[in-house]
Parts: sequence; structure tokens; C-alpha cells
Amino acid sequence: MIRFLSFIVLILSFVRAVPAESREVKKKSTKVSTTNYFVKKEEKNFSLLMEARRFGRGEVIFLRLTPKDKKWINESFKVSWLGKDVILTKREKSMVAFLPVSPDTPAGAMTLEIVSKIFFVKRGQKQYQIILEPTKFQVIKKNQQIKVDEKFVTKELPKETLDFIQECKTAKEAAFAKQSPLQFANNFKNPLEKIFITSKFYVRRDYNNKQGRPHGGVDFRGKTGTPIFAIQDGVVVLARKTYYEGNFTIVDHGNKIFSFYMHQDEIKVKVGDVVKQGQIIGAVGTTGMSTGPHLHLGAKINDTLVDPLSLIALQSIAESN
Repeated sequence: MIRFLSFIVLILSFVRAVPAESREVKKKSTKVSTTNYFVKKEEKNFSLLMEARRFGRGEVIFLRLTPKDKKWINESFKVSWLGKDVILTKREKSMVAFLPVSPDTPAGAMTLEIVSKIFFVKRGQKQYQIILEPTKFQVIKKNQQIKVDEKFVTKELPKETLDFIQECKTAKEAAFAKQSPLQFANNFKNPLEKIFITSKFYVRRDYNNKQGRPHGGVDFRGKTGTPIFAIQDGVVVLARKTYYEGNFTIVDHGNKIFSFYMHQDEIKVKVGDVVKQGQIIGAVGTTGMSTGPHLHLGAKINDTLVDPLSLIALQSIAESN
């Protein structure tokens, strides 16, 4: 509770934090209990719930807004997060949204704004502020650099290779630009049956003595051919061989929420397939820019890269919870 209060500051001082057990994935474990952070606020006309593994850079915050009167569920509401409009989905009793925090977000207060003529007759809006928890991403020392095929780090490539890289980039941009309604109503699950993390989110490391970009996902160790499961219901919007990612799959979960799966030995779905959580969609491999068999799992929300483990840790997505 002390750690929570030192990191989270809301405009109204009587917001309370409620600890609960969640499923966070760690090394040598399929399920490890940890405490998520909950912010609960009771206003005159609605209640507000915010849940996160932690309120830090690269994390996802789940929001549920529940009107005190059921008839208000069909009224017009607007929520903005860090200055950007948030996609709200109406459920039976509430409205839900997923708020991404970019790993590059600067220190300071993050602002959530709710606008409603029904809830706030006088001003029409209400703001809350959350202070980011300090987050330091790992930096791999130069003497621990990774060796990869030189073709992945050099700029001197044949024209046909450069054309293929551009083709892959265009296909990825088109996939992440898809828009659809929210496809799921339950919590996320792990992508592999056995979990052993070999590289965390946003680790910065060198490749062949050249500085690489921060790691945009989480790496899971696995033998070649190990089944990969969809972490959530959705629609496949990309399933093809790409230059850097190897055999690459992107699943659209709706509301600009995507999960993606890299370096697969085999892709077992095609574009347009509707997949269910836990369905086998591929197999672990070492294709593309890879040094050994593993799954790179990534997540993107509203064009923002986030740690996929922060999605898997959420436990309040189902309205019954």
C-alpha cells in the first residue's frame, strides 16, 4: 500500500488502492502470483475502476466506467488519455477501454479526462492524474552483444532485398491500421504451454557491434515446432514470411488492440481467419532475424507498443470480475 501511494496520485485524495492477485508470467513458471494495482473511484453518477500490473512506462491500464443508472449506458461519453481519444466499448452494465502507456513516455503526470453532459452537468468533464512509476529498462552490455547474420544489420543490400523489406513494411502498416469492434470479453492467456522468458520488453542491446532498437516484445524459449496459442480472440490480419520477423502473424482483437507472433517455424492460420483464445496459430521456430528457436510475442494498442505481459496480467476484463 505504501509503494502504491508513493507512485499514484489522483486529484481527489480519497481514491483507494485495492490489491489483488494476478497472473504475471516470469522465468521458470507458468503462473506466478503478484499484486496488481487498482484505483477505484465512486462519483455521484458513476464508478470508475482502473487496473494495471503497475502504472509505468510500457504498461496497459484497463478502465471500466459504470453508470449508477443503467439507462445512461446508451448516452454519449468521451474519454481521452494522454491527449488522445480512447475507444470505449459498451457492455451490459459498463463501458471499458484499454489505455496504453508508451515506453518512451516522459516522467510526470498522465491525464485521464472523461466528458459527459449526463455525469457532469456543471462543467461537463472531469480529470484525473496518475504519476508514472519509475521504470528502467534493461541495457545489455557491449560484451554481451548478440551475433546475427550480417544481412540483418547492414544497409548494403541487393535491390530485390530492399524491395522485399519495403513490401513487408507496407504489409505490416496496413495490418496495424485495421479497425474493428472489440472481439473479446475475457482475460488474456499465455501464448505457450510452458513459460520461460529469455528477453524482456524494451531491452536495448547491440547486434554485431551496432546498437539495435529497443526490444519491442517479450521472447519465450521453446523447441522448434512447439505449438503457439492465440492469447485472445480475434481476426488474423497478417500471416506471411517477412524479412526481419520471419514467419509473422498479427491478430486484430478489436479497438486497435493487436498481438503479434514472430520467428515461427510454421504459420497455421491465414488472413481473415477468426481465431479463439487458446487456438493453435503457429509453431515456435527461428526464422528471420533470430539466433535460436523462440517466440517473440508483441502487443500494440492504438499504435503504441506495450509489454504483452501487462495485458496477460489483467484480471478485471470480464464484467463478472
